[in-house]
Amino acid sequence: MYAMGQIKRLSIFVCGICSLWACNREPQIVPIAAPQQDYKEEKIAVNQEIARREQADIQLIAKRYNWDLKQTESGLWYEIVNTTGNAKAQKGDIVQLTGSITSADGKVVYSTERDGIKEMKVLGTEDVVGLHELVQLMAEGEHAHAIIPSFLAYGISGDGMEISALSSLICDVEIIKIVKIN
Repeated sequence: MYAMGQIKRLSIFVCGICSLWACNREPQIVPIAAPQQDYKEEKIAVNQEIARREQADIQLIAKRYNWDLKQTESGLWYEIVNTTGNAKAQKGDIVQLTGSITSADGKVVYSTERDGIKEMKVLGTEDVVGLHELVQLMAEGEHAHAIIPSFLAYGISGDGMEISALSSLICDVEIIKIVKIN
């Protein structure tokens, strides 16, 4: 019995020493090689498919509203409903808008009825790039329909609140006043 007690204490002592030794060792980090495959081609294909689908959706929206839209080099789709011949908005001008902007899935981004007159400084505010481009195509008193593709709106992540990822914006706006700064 006495020998059993000694063996038990010896076992506990050896385990304790081993535990201390293991705790004081630096952990070994074994690097894992990353796969050597290049995903560039796959990324391009996925992005092209996303753009193709969004383009098809934009055409369906335009057809639903019976809008005759033109496309800019950047990808904005727009139609100026009435032209006035007035000077167009330029960088730095203050523009006052009425109308509405909604996401493709129907969420209201802006509405005069809800939010009042929208005032923005052309290329000087945090509004979506496509809206800045649209107002530069317009003059005071002009009304426009437009579809802003996601890459000119809130992009791949949405706005983090109401606008979902890869969502186009549908605009039906009128410039009621341009305050020329230049």
